[in-house]
Amino acid sequence: MESAEKIKARTEALYALGLDQSASSDDIRNAWRHIAFHGHPDQAHGDCSGFTRAKEAYDLLRKEGFANKGSTTGKPRRPKLRRRIITLETSDIDACRALLNTALPDRTGDDDFSDAELMCKSDHVPDAVGFFGRHLTFFVPTPVHQGPNRVALPTSVLAGSRRTETEVLNFQSNDSGSGEVVVPDNITARKFPGAKSVRIRFEADQQIRDEFWLAH
Repeated sequence: MESAEKIKARTEALYALGLDQSASSDDIRNAWRHIAFHGHPDQAHGDCSGFTRAKEAYDLLRKEGFANKGSTTGKPRRPKLRRRIITLETSDIDACRALLNTALPDRTGDDDFSDAELMCKSDHVPDAVGFFGRHLTFFVPTPVHQGPNRVALPTSVLAGSRRTETEVLNFQSNDSGSGEVVVPDNITARKFPGAKSVRIRFEADQQIRDEFWLAH
């Protein structure tokens, strides 16, 4: 959200050019050209006060991007979205494994096995998540198995929740190995607060993560 000072400065700059807040980028450039020609000290018998105010106003609007072709004054420039990947916390990974294990049959005598060893080959847990704005990509190191698969995901990565919320998603695969699953929009809206889209990349090695970084 813009500060009141920036909004006021932009309004005053437009006023100095004889414009209001509905002015387009073309209006701003045309107003400056008119003032630059007719208000220049050479044309105004040495009076440069109006020219100076207009130039300062135009410079401010140009710096903020409102005098560029195709821009409008009604909306501030959106910052360029940056891609980033974070490694999930151990607590997030453990919470996902625990959720999968609660659905496994009781294995009496297997108390010495770790959560990872108790999981089936068709069960998956991500170890990292990529962010592109509110679009999420979970990176899973294990490959998809042909047939039914389950993947446990931390759903609260955008919610800022102190407590990790997890969800198990079930899907069928016709092949084994690497691949991508796109979570349906209705599930994304219900289960992933704040997310616009959710993708899951399986057998996600460093090359796949680099491709995510470099994608346009």
